[in-house]
Amino acid sequence: MATVDSLVSLCAESVARRAEKYDDDIRILPVGVKDRLLRIMSFYGTVTDSNISQLVHSGTHKLDLQNCKVSDSALQQINCRQLKTIFLRGCADISSEGIEVLASQCPCLQVVDLTGCTAVTDSGIQALAQHCKCLEVISLRDCTALSDKALLELGANCRMMHSIYFSGTEVTDQGVIGLATGVCSNSLKELQMVRCRNLTDLAVTAVLANCANIRIFNFHGCPLITDKSREALQNLIGPGKIQQVSWTVY
Repeated sequence: MATVDSLVSLCAESVARRAEKYDDDIRILPVGVKDRLLRIMSFYGTVTDSNISQLVHSGTHKLDLQNCKVSDSALQQINCRQLKTIFLRGCADISSEGIEVLASQCPCLQVVDLTGCTAVTDSGIQALAQHCKCLEVISLRDCTALSDKALLELGANCRMMHSIYFSGTEVTDQGVIGLATGVCSNSLKELQMVRCRNLTDLAVTAVLANCANIRIFNFHGCPLITDKSREALQNLIGPGKIQQVSWTVY
């Protein structure tokens, strides 16, 4: 059995490296072989708009496309009701158009990484918030086209969310306050809002006052946040309280 498994792995490796030659053959492979092939092709970055429909299936649980050259067309072909995790870090050709379709077709999403997806706007995050109510982790780092609307939608809909990253965005206090006072206020454990130039002490205060279970809270590189925020943290650091925090005093 070990020999057979090794042979299957070697074959999958060969196909993954030359995926463009085997598009028609991939479609008829057994689901277990497709899953293995998908993992290898994701690593090599050979998953594309033209072959993704042959690789994913109704039982696909995880997609890592951060090394792949995919666009909205690829997302529109993913109809996986059981998909829970998708990584799209650095996929510059992904926009809200693709995210909206993905959200409607994959309502069980729990982990979404959109780091560096600069073409994704508020409408894409709104779709995720409204369709994917079980969302737990979302990364919006350096999604520079987003505004407070994105955070307000997440705060209003995603009560299970425990980790959110929106460093390097243009959000303001209004968005953070809406998030911190929303349905996820008790579930939030990690919040990263580094390099957000529009945030002030009001955003920090809102998180500390409403998110009792926050454990990791980073807001360094925010030039409008003052020493008042550091003072507000003094009694909240220690066992059973905030475990990791970072800030910059200007």
